[in-house]
Amino acid sequence: MKVRHNIYVLIGILLFLPVFCMARGANDRIVWTTKASRQTGLYSTKNFFVSQGVSTNISALYYFGDADNEGVAFNGGFNLNNLSLGGGLWFSYNQPIGNHCNMRFALLAGTLRANNELKFNSLNPPRSDYRRFQSIIAQPSVGIQYYPFVRAGLYLYGGVAMTGSFNLEYDFYYMKSVPAGKERREVQGKTFSFLPMIQLGLGYSWKLSSSLSLSAELLVQEGVIDTQYMNLDAWPLAKNQNSQKIELGGTFGTYTDRYGKQQIHWNDGWFQLGITLTYQWYNCEHCRLINNYHNIKPSRR
Repeated sequence: MKVRHNIYVLIGILLFLPVFCMARGANDRIVWTTKASRQTGLYSTKNFFVSQGVSTNISALYYFGDADNEGVAFNGGFNLNNLSLGGGLWFSYNQPIGNHCNMRFALLAGTLRANNELKFNSLNPPRSDYRRFQSIIAQPSVGIQYYPFVRAGLYLYGGVAMTGSFNLEYDFYYMKSVPAGKERREVQGKTFSFLPMIQLGLGYSWKLSSSLSLSAELLVQEGVIDTQYMNLDAWPLAKNQNSQKIELGGTFGTYTDRYGKQQIHWNDGWFQLGITLTYQWYNCEHCRLINNYHNIKPSRR
């Protein structure tokens, strides 16, 4: 299955980063320079950006999933109603685990929304599968930033996360059988769900001072499953998640599209583009103990 194949590819890439980081640092782990910088007088890892640090980030989030025209991202073009400007704000902590790698622990809070109505001509009869939702999300995550070059700020990121989605409102249409045939009905409500996710990203960092750096990052997050109570957009919907006791979206990861065909759910997710400000330091006691064979004691800032 196509969706399952995509998940396997993402998991393979995700597992590659920590293994590669460990392989590159297997002999010496984190190596501190033997001479202090002429500019700052401080010892550091080989790459300026590989260090302990704390970060704040603000991002724009673009949703893709079942509420986006059968769940295919950008199918029918860019949809402004799927974009949440300033939709994400995260706080993270970085810990070096090699000369080229940071372990990143992060907590994200933000908003997601989608509305597929404007993708179609308003003069046409209303679609039977119109979908709209708006939610608040909270997400803890852990991942690895890999800097392939010694002095450059380019990095790859891979991580895993657990997202809680508080759907403030959802609005779905469905077709109900009546004596005269079928008629369109509407289901509205609120709900809550969890979703485990995989994260893959690409970023670039710039040095602002001896302690500050600025990064731009493009991150793709995709859920590893899409079922009732485990999604971002309330679709598929269980009977006891709405007052009308209507179950929408089918079961076992499938749903019936507007042509009456069974389709596999495209797992929910979002594209995330943001800017990160990081305060970092190199006086890491844990790192100093690991590397005491160098007989180097980094000076404190």
